[in-house]
Amino acid sequence: MTNPLDIRNCTALSPDQLSRLRTLTISDAQVEFGGTFSETLEGCLSDTSGAVQGLCFLKDAEPIGMVVLKRPPATADWVAANAVSLHGFKLDRAWQGKYLGGLAFRLSVQAAASTWPKAEQLVLAVDAENIAALTVYRNFGMADSGPVFSGRIGKEHRLSINLAEADTR
Repeated sequence: MTNPLDIRNCTALSPDQLSRLRTLTISDAQVEFGGTFSETLEGCLSDTSGAVQGLCFLKDAEPIGMVVLKRPPATADWVAANAVSLHGFKLDRAWQGKYLGGLAFRLSVQAAASTWPKAEQLVLAVDAENIAALTVYRNFGMADSGPVFSGRIGKEHRLSINLAEADTR
């Protein structure tokens, strides 16, 4: 059976795929926390440090979502030097609720481990009220740091997983 989703670096997308990725949409609440697809994509494509990787989720070669992976020095100050941080994980509104979030997240973890093989952890911050995302991350085995932090927009959880122990099959 072939994988229903593919993941590809945004720099490897065709001009047509990039154009379609820019037009994907999410709810206003999601935009508040993670920006639009266009804003997220431009941030990735403008990075020249190599510490930021924008990745696109494709279904039958059609962009349906994206994620950003970062390494120091492009990470927040709470991210350990041995970690990859995950940002802007989003699926187009039309593809949400179709049980693709877990698979897309698994592909993100695989990409983090293969892009930066010496990194030991994957970490992320998620809105404390984003139950759907928290469920995906916790079901994957991510550990919550415990306290709820005051983030840029509101309360957030910080989660992590050891990349060597993550089930990326």
